[in-house]
Amino acid sequence: MIMSYLLASLILFIPLVEIWILIQIGIAANLNAVFILCVITAGAGWWLMRGEDFSIWTLIETELQNQRLPTEELLNDFMTWSCGLALLIPGFLSDLLALALLIPPLKEELVRFLREWMQQKISR
Repeated sequence: MIMSYLLASLILFIPLVEIWILIQIGIAANLNAVFILCVITAGAGWWLMRGEDFSIWTLIETELQNQRLPTEELLNDFMTWSCGLALLIPGFLSDLLALALLIPPLKEELVRFLREWMQQKISR
């Protein structure tokens, strides 16, 4: 129940922060530059996502339903797709998160964490 409230709060709070940051940077720098940067990062996100398919989510879900741990390759592809999705969303926080998760050591650590978390869920 608490997680539901936390998730709902994050879903509402994060876009508001993203919009506020975009406005502040647009005022401080240049609105055209912010717009161009948003278009460039959205294009990069689309480019990352087109290499992967939304069926990745279905494949991971199928593996978990069959009590199997998804492969590292599948989770890496999912992470790349997720980073592309985060880059598609206008905002600097989501872009920074996506770019950070594209750094191989961070990506590998998150994939390792996801596999351990999924292993715990499967073994229950």
